[in-house]
Amino acid sequence: MKVIYTFLVRLWSLLFIFRKKSQVTYLMSFGNNQEFVQQLVAQIAPLNLHVFYQKEVGKHTKQLEKISNVQLELLDNGPQLFLKVIPILMHSKLIIIDNYFPFLGALVKTNHMRISQIWHANGAIKQFGFNDPTTSQRSNSDHIRFQQVYESMDDIVVGSEKMGDTFQVNYRLDGHQIRRLGYPRSDKFLNSEWIKKAQANFFKRYPDLKNKHLILYAPTYRQGTKFDFAPGFENLQLPENSVLILRLHPHLQVMEKAWEDRIPFITSIDASVSTDELLTVVETLITDYSSILFDYTLLKNAKKVGLFAFDQFQFKQTVGLRPDFATEFQPIIIKTVDQLSAFLADPKNDQPIIDRINHDWNQFNDGNATNRTINFLLKRSDL
Repeated sequence: MKVIYTFLVRLWSLLFIFRKKSQVTYLMSFGNNQEFVQQLVAQIAPLNLHVFYQKEVGKHTKQLEKISNVQLELLDNGPQLFLKVIPILMHSKLIIIDNYFPFLGALVKTNHMRISQIWHANGAIKQFGFNDPTTSQRSNSDHIRFQQVYESMDDIVVGSEKMGDTFQVNYRLDGHQIRRLGYPRSDKFLNSEWIKKAQANFFKRYPDLKNKHLILYAPTYRQGTKFDFAPGFENLQLPENSVLILRLHPHLQVMEKAWEDRIPFITSIDASVSTDELLTVVETLITDYSSILFDYTLLKNAKKVGLFAFDQFQFKQTVGLRPDFATEFQPIIIKTVDQLSAFLADPKNDQPIIDRINHDWNQFNDGNATNRTINFLLKRSDL
């Protein structure tokens, strides 16, 4: 079935191969690059930006609906892909993507088309691409399709050499596609105006938390499983005047209130307050394998970071972790609830560790990545 689907995509795109390339298209599977999209729209005006978005991120397109030169369309892999998406893509000079889109590997791409990946995360602790443990279980034909998608990319925008090396290895590329321009979404974490506004809005809404030591626990998403705490988590000891905020993956955020009712020291925050905004008000971040770590360390309010990897062995087997995880992040890896209590009780901050993470993972993130990336892509696309 996949072979037939791939053949149809290739055949259908051939029908439009001689179309003049003059459009700009964005394929959206994550809603966290809105600032980049809005600046891109402003810069290419009066040219339209065609945004094809997956239904899971529909709520993040509300601001884009108000912009006259944005054409929004739902993205699916059914008839609409052939009737709307492929004709527009084959009419595009520049196609920007934030994730892996399988059909791109079958698209008949000409020299006048450019596919540029800006991704959806600043760094990577989890494995992906060919290093995802499940990939080894896929067929040879699947591997060929994966490689075709990866090789269709002309640009892979990164915020560090470390992330560039990660893409090169996980995508099995020679590295000529790596663009060391900075990760556009990182700009907001270096934007003092945005930070002050986020902080003011938060404390206006939650004034009782103003003088508290705020701790954010934001574990990564585990596909196909419901979230559960580490064994004995209810015995966690919080320091005096501390508040633990729980923030789950968007797919699981409905569970936050239920956990607040079950465990007395957990606080849930309304989902309308984004995770990015929460990062600006907390002094301590606890995650596990999430790239949120690399966003948080850019903020001046970042004091302590911990990776609560109580299920490290199981996670490594099922999802996959960087081969250097245990050594790269050894100083901040926490395995038990008792260790987590001790970590929270320790008053000293983690500034040396935060500085090292920024040196390794935020190398090119200086607050101007969005502007630099857009200018580069438009110039290379002759737009």
